[in-house]
Amino acid sequence: MSEHYKVKTVTQVKSNQPCENKRQALSQIKRIDWASLDFRTQNQKSFYRTIGRNDVTFCVGPAGCGKTYLATHYALKNIAQGKYKNMIITKPLVEVDGEKMGYLPGDIDEKTAPYMMSLYYNMEQIIGKERLKVLKASGVVNVIPLAYMRGLTLTDSIVVLDEAQNATPSQIKTFLTRIGQGSKFIVNGDLMQSDIRKENGLEDSIKRFTGVKRIGFSRFTLEDVVRHPIVAELLERYKDEYELGVLSAEETLSLWLKKQDYDEPKYSNYFFKYDEPNVTNRYFYKIRN
Repeated sequence: MSEHYKVKTVTQVKSNQPCENKRQALSQIKRIDWASLDFRTQNQKSFYRTIGRNDVTFCVGPAGCGKTYLATHYALKNIAQGKYKNMIITKPLVEVDGEKMGYLPGDIDEKTAPYMMSLYYNMEQIIGKERLKVLKASGVVNVIPLAYMRGLTLTDSIVVLDEAQNATPSQIKTFLTRIGQGSKFIVNGDLMQSDIRKENGLEDSIKRFTGVKRIGFSRFTLEDVVRHPIVAELLERYKDEYELGVLSAEETLSLWLKKQDYDEPKYSNYFFKYDEPNVTNRYFYKIRN
C-alpha cells in the first residue's frame, strides 16, 4: 500500500490470525483502525465527507487522486461497522480491439478478472487478501461488471461504480435506478480519460443531477494527484489546449536534444532544482526515504 495512506490493517496487528469463515472475517475487519486514514489533500477529506452526507455521490478527477481507494475504504469501513449487509464494486467493461470477452477462456468471473484487478488490489491493501477472499465467497463483497446489474434491486448495500466515464448515459441510468432502501451509491470517474466514442454518461450525469437533494458532488484537480508527482505533469500535457505542434516526433526530439530545456513543474512540490555544472533548469524527483 502507498505510504500516503496510513491505515492499520488486521494483517499488521496480528499476521497469524486465521480467517476461514465470514464470522471471523467480519470480526477481524471490525478491529481495523479505520479512523487512522491520513488524507493527503483537503479535497480527499471533502470527498469522504460528501459520501457520508448523501445517498448518491459523484466524484470526478484525474488519475492518481485516490478516488477508488477512498470510496473502497469508506465502503469497507461501513461493512465492518455493520451499516450495510454487503458492498458491490462495479465498472463498465471496455473491450480491447481483437480481444472480445466472449472468446476469452473461463466463466464470467475468470473472463472479467483482468478488468477488475485494480478494484481487488485496493481492497486487498485495506483488509488483506485472505479476508477479502472469504468475504467475496460469502457474498459480503461483490465485484461485478456494470452490464450484469440490470434487473437488480440493491437494498441495504453500499455500491461503488468506478471508471464511470466509460459508461453511456443509458448505462448510468440503469445503474442509478438499482438503488433500494437503505443503500448508498458512489460514482467515480475521470472526464479526461473516456475510452468510448459514445456520449459520456458521467458528463451527462453531472449536467443532469446538480441541484438534486441527497446527491453530492466532489471534484479533484491535478493538484490532488498523490500517486506520483510526475502524473500531474503528464496529464497537463494531455489537456486540449496543449498544442503538439507541426513538427514530426523525430524533428521534435532532434530539436530538444540540442537545447534540452525543461519547463517549470506546475503541480508538484516534490521537484527541486539541481545545480549541476552546464545544466540549466533541470529537475529531478526527490525520493523519500
